[in-house]
Amino acid sequence: MDRLLKMFAVVADSNGTEGNDTEGNGTTSTARIHDHILGSGIQLNDFRLRTTMERLQALGESPISFEAFAELVGAELLMLNRIFNRELVIPDWQEFCSDIESVFERVAEDCSGQNADYIPILRDADPDKWGVAVCSVDGQRIEIGDVDVYHSIQSVSKPLTYAYALEREGPDYLQEYVGVEPSGRPFNSLELLPDLRPFNPCVNAGAIMTAGVVASSWPDQDARGITEEIMKLWSDLCGAVAPVQFSEETMLSEKATADNNYAIAYLLRGGKGLPRGVDLNKMLDLYLSCCSIEMTASMLAVAAATLANGGVCPITSQQVLSTDVVKKTLSVMQAAGMYDNAGVFTLEVGLPAKSGVAGAVLTVVPNLMGFATFSPRLDSYGNSVRGVAFCRELVELFTFHIYDSLSGGRTGCKRDPRASQHNRKQRDLSDLRWAVSHGDRYAIKVRDLLLDCMIAITLADGEIDEPEIVTMAETYTEIMGHQPQQGELHAMAQNLQNLIEAEGNSAPFEQLLHRLATEQARLDDNGRELILEAAFRVACADGIIEPEEDEQLRGIARALGINEGVLELEIARFQRHQAAQRSVSAS
Repeated sequence: MDRLLKMFAVVADSNGTEGNDTEGNGTTSTARIHDHILGSGIQLNDFRLRTTMERLQALGESPISFEAFAELVGAELLMLNRIFNRELVIPDWQEFCSDIESVFERVAEDCSGQNADYIPILRDADPDKWGVAVCSVDGQRIEIGDVDVYHSIQSVSKPLTYAYALEREGPDYLQEYVGVEPSGRPFNSLELLPDLRPFNPCVNAGAIMTAGVVASSWPDQDARGITEEIMKLWSDLCGAVAPVQFSEETMLSEKATADNNYAIAYLLRGGKGLPRGVDLNKMLDLYLSCCSIEMTASMLAVAAATLANGGVCPITSQQVLSTDVVKKTLSVMQAAGMYDNAGVFTLEVGLPAKSGVAGAVLTVVPNLMGFATFSPRLDSYGNSVRGVAFCRELVELFTFHIYDSLSGGRTGCKRDPRASQHNRKQRDLSDLRWAVSHGDRYAIKVRDLLLDCMIAITLADGEIDEPEIVTMAETYTEIMGHQPQQGELHAMAQNLQNLIEAEGNSAPFEQLLHRLATEQARLDDNGRELILEAAFRVACADGIIEPEEDEQLRGIARALGINEGVLELEIARFQRHQAAQRSVSAS
């Protein structure tokens, strides 16, 4: 009963006070329950909440007592408990969404690159389209921008056709015809491995041969019929959130400009030979048909999340692909998914991904989420400029790179969305206070450095502002658990100001940056985050970050080895907060 009361307290309105009814005497409403579910990132039409949603619809706008609430949630109690108690894989979902929106807006400013132009439908696509969709392994979803625009998936089809072949034929037979080595060559190269196999399934030669393996296993089915089977796979991967479509226009255009692909097909037949002697034209038709499948970024994100979830679709719980097939597919994507820029992408982003020349990039963060971007402008490798930029920025901000776990607690202060930032911060503060009280040298060092940084920011504009002294005292109190004397803080700031006047404007601050840089290797992410946060809060004391304060904050972040993107996130959060306050004041 206590756990049900805790759940009810989250959504209850007891005497006008939200989330404070621990006795179960208040009521809640359908609207409140809907808001909390949506706030967690879960859609109201999620199959795991079907019974609850039907019962809520029947209740309409009637007040819901604790007893009615207990009966309401009983059929889907475990899922609702995770939602209301913020136990989904990304607990601070709203904050995470705000961060994604900030990255989306920054990347939108990049208008470099140009559309693929070898067929009219790609050449004439709107180059300004820009969309990002995210789906976690728990089915939490966010969609921003042009996520419902259907476009041909092109080479994004390749790893999943490979997965289909693995599932149908097994790895041993497929390995006889298709390698898994990075090629380091353009995607449409005619070069092969020494044994005359294609390098991997993500280059055209490998994808054509993979299509040959699949086509040879359906001797009585034509290419279009087999494509429909693969479209069913895509539909299952994306949880059937929208219909998977086929573009006849794309298919005909691809076939009319397929001379190089025909050359590859003949080369394969004349070298290794085609599987089971499959008809060359049928093989090519299947390959081009898979490239002509149309989906949206919203659909591709769920498909990516299914791969991140070991082949189980998060929004249907269907085991679409075996975990072993998914592991092999992701490995191929990691090694060769981004054309002949795959090595640089792996180095900088460290995630399995696949791009297509229509502008899609499908990316997988194993055990956490999948995301898809759509923007038609391509770089010289054939990858979406904005899609790649979004991936890079995301990995600069979050612990998504495959090797971030090797950082030893020094990731550049990246965020881990798997953990509640609020709970982690409270734990860190408790540890710091306890350690300082017992004379721990490391904790005292962190305390002293954050105090020095706050004072430096106070004097960024050359003056001692009393509101900043007050904010500094409040920040110190929140972090250290006891209140300092404001007079002492003012005296410390005055001493630094006198030093600045004696030695020159930048000398003391440059000395501070040198200290921070020297200590950086001995500070973990938690300590560095606290130091930067303390300085940041003082800079925001008057409701605006002055240019001098901004410059000093960036200097502190650089000296501490904190990724610049992390500071940008904090600035964006502050600006959103200020905008919200202005909106409330105006209303």
